[in-house]
Amino acid sequence: MTRLSVLSTCLLLGACQTELQAPSYSHGYQTLVDANGQPLLVPDACRRVSEEGQPVDERELLPLPPGCANNANLLQMVERRGDLLRGRQTGPTLAAPVGRAAQSYLEGFETDEKRRRRQEQAAQSDTGGGQ
Repeated sequence: MTRLSVLSTCLLLGACQTELQAPSYSHGYQTLVDANGQPLLVPDACRRVSEEGQPVDERELLPLPPGCANNANLLQMVERRGDLLRGRQTGPTLAAPVGRAAQSYLEGFETDEKRRRRQEQAAQSDTGGGQ
């Protein structure tokens, strides 16, 4: 009986899904013109139209379609809204300072400046704080 319960438990655990599926929604944006003639960026996930381009019955929808809130928040946070349609070239990376900091952390060595500061602090605490 014990073997059967262990075997059934193993089979049940083996059937569990180990990764969540990514939600399927459009990550793009479209430029629309408002009533004043001003261009607006609207996340594709927030547009309530069917695949044929016809408006969808609002009663059949959730308050926000999947991905709409994420894309709308990103639209508010981005420096230049045009970057959502086409990105910019990035500048050179500053890999050297990051590499030095990682090496210092991993190896645990002190720089001369850190060592000097530590010795000064120790000397001040020995003399009563330099008063």
